[in-house]
Amino acid sequence: MSVPGDTLTEEEVAERAGTTVQRVRELAALGLLGSDDGTMRRRDVLLARVIGELTATGIQAQDLAAALEAGELSFAHLESAGRRHPRADTTFEQLANEIGVDFQTLEAVFIAFGLPQPRREERVRHEDLQGLKTLPVLLGAGVSEGHVLQMARVWGDSARRVAQYQAHFMHAVIEEPFRRRGLRDNEAVEAAFREVGVHAGRSGEDLLGWLYRRHSETFTMEHQFSHVETALERAGVRPKPTPNPEAAAFADLTGYTTLTEEAGDVAATDVALALSQLVKEMAIQHRGEVVKMLGDGVHFHFRDPHDAVRASLDIVGQVRTRGLPPAHVGVNAGPMIYEEGDYFGRTVNIAARIAAEAGADQVFVGEDLARAVEPRGFALRELGAFELKGVTRQITVYEAMDVETG
Repeated sequence: MSVPGDTLTEEEVAERAGTTVQRVRELAALGLLGSDDGTMRRRDVLLARVIGELTATGIQAQDLAAALEAGELSFAHLESAGRRHPRADTTFEQLANEIGVDFQTLEAVFIAFGLPQPRREERVRHEDLQGLKTLPVLLGAGVSEGHVLQMARVWGDSARRVAQYQAHFMHAVIEEPFRRRGLRDNEAVEAAFREVGVHAGRSGEDLLGWLYRRHSETFTMEHQFSHVETALERAGVRPKPTPNPEAAAFADLTGYTTLTEEAGDVAATDVALALSQLVKEMAIQHRGEVVKMLGDGVHFHFRDPHDAVRASLDIVGQVRTRGLPPAHVGVNAGPMIYEEGDYFGRTVNIAARIAAEAGADQVFVGEDLARAVEPRGFALRELGAFELKGVTRQITVYEAMDVETG
């Protein structure tokens, strides 16, 4: 059903889709564009864009028409893939001049975000103007280009992972039940889009914004409170509390490689997902954070070394009840460098090396952590000096044990 004002000319479709009138006519002749009465609609702009992107990958328009005729391909769900924010009259080169940055800097920012490299003569999307409005503010405030690119990498990598997973989730989780009902692939996609996708709308963007705001509350508050403590100290009211050394922990599953070889990738994936859920729970319960998952392992960060040991012991104690292979953990405390959402430095390296020395159901800790904690609810037993790969001197290692079992 058409909407009043929805009819477009071939010239309008070509201009909006970024193609030629001749190409629009070719696609219409193949039955890929246009209505039965030959009129063009706004949806044809979206389809023309999608077909153009498909043909750029080597898929011929004639092949699309054949699959459509055979009933194996439908275009209803493809319309959404062709939606784009309108472009402004401003080119990227003009934008760079207007905001006072080199075009090369603008290129570098887009690359850091993980977005396609812009061309000088390419017109900017209206949403790009909104997204880039902070760039001249940061550079004008004296923020170096290196730090701007660092920020762009963190934001870009995080958003890309969410967007990539959302597409995977739609295919593997939402569409799959429809395929199991015996629907053809295109029918399953259409059903999933109709019954779930349409109703979900922009829920992904809303969810991402909501989560950012919730997480931002915590870190913004910590940042602001830190400045309050600084003000109190400078005013002579009270000294700033001496911070505890932070802790890094690496937990790994014993026998994960063997499991992968014997049970297959699907079983190994189920194990990795169960581990991810467990370590998230442990991190929240013990005031830590999961820095990154490592397939069969996890890298943690803790503000308090005592929390790191307690969380490690709980992980070792709970993996079997979750149907997981036994775990082993290495923990160390000391200064660390935080960059781009990750932690680096000697403290982190030693924690990883100590983890490799631990056996199933064991939690090993380094000498720096042993000096930093007063054990409560667990005991530390000295194991002796270890030569760790990449560490110039021997490190005294301890085993942490629950007092009830140790």
